[in-house]
Amino acid sequence: LLEFLIFFWILNCVRENNLRNSLSLILIASGTLAGLLGLYQFWQDFNLTPSGKMSLIRIEGSLSTYMTFAGLLMLAGVTASSWVMFQKSTQKWVWASVGIIVSCLLLTLTRQAWFGFLAALGFLIFFWRKKVLLLLPIILLITYIASPLSTQKRVKDMFSGEDKTFGMRVALWKGGWEIFKDYPLTGCGFRCVDLVNSQYPDPTGYVARFRGMHNNLIQVAVDTGILGVTAWLGIWFCFFRFLYHKAIALEKKDSEHWVTFGSSAAVLAFLAAGFFETNFYDSEVAMVLYFIMALPFSGTQNTTKATVKI
Repeated sequence: LLEFLIFFWILNCVRENNLRNSLSLILIASGTLAGLLGLYQFWQDFNLTPSGKMSLIRIEGSLSTYMTFAGLLMLAGVTASSWVMFQKSTQKWVWASVGIIVSCLLLTLTRQAWFGFLAALGFLIFFWRKKVLLLLPIILLITYIASPLSTQKRVKDMFSGEDKTFGMRVALWKGGWEIFKDYPLTGCGFRCVDLVNSQYPDPTGYVARFRGMHNNLIQVAVDTGILGVTAWLGIWFCFFRFLYHKAIALEKKDSEHWVTFGSSAAVLAFLAAGFFETNFYDSEVAMVLYFIMALPFSGTQNTTKATVKI
């Protein structure tokens, strides 16, 4: 419940752009090391697992859940991508970091993180070089062809309708909607699904089994009702509004755009991924998100120039 204090900690303690940029590079470096660990795990599994069962392997890195690992890679990858696109003094190793993080992200086979990263990447490219967006489908096709069979199968299942996990999510969303209709104003409370799920039809058994909606908006609606959803959406509206005014105040080629666009893209990735996963309740992902959200409001606010010392 106190995770949001990270936002205010960064806001009040990081008073210099150099420190802010160095902390951002530490985040990118950490994501790179985590990505290397994930690639090593995949290499081990590739050598030890029969090829027919590779689609069942989902790397977890140093965490216990592949979805959390993918969410962290997604946020680190978005931050690194914004850095190489908009930061004038780009360290060469950050380019390699983007490749490592994205490669590992593909191997997690996690749809929500893929979707979030693509949404953020499209956003960043739009403000970086709009013409590159025309090449994005070709880049995605090449990435698909170069991907392992397990990744290709995951993508095929998503578009062929054979993805059982999507059917599971639809069942959870329907169950959540039924609960919300009975508690529309204030919701039924945090983790209330544990208590009330037996009162609702659950032919698939997924609601009783998972007790989570795998969707941020539906989960917040079930737990806090219309009042909570309004407040939750209001937070994001105000955040993007503040960053919009901050972005238009900067000069067109100002290198400080990296932190404004990067933070916006990270939140966009988080919200997009939240269509398929309740990542708002994922502590590790939420803490990194609050850190990235605070970056545009930290540092030296009366100047736009900063160097990097790392």
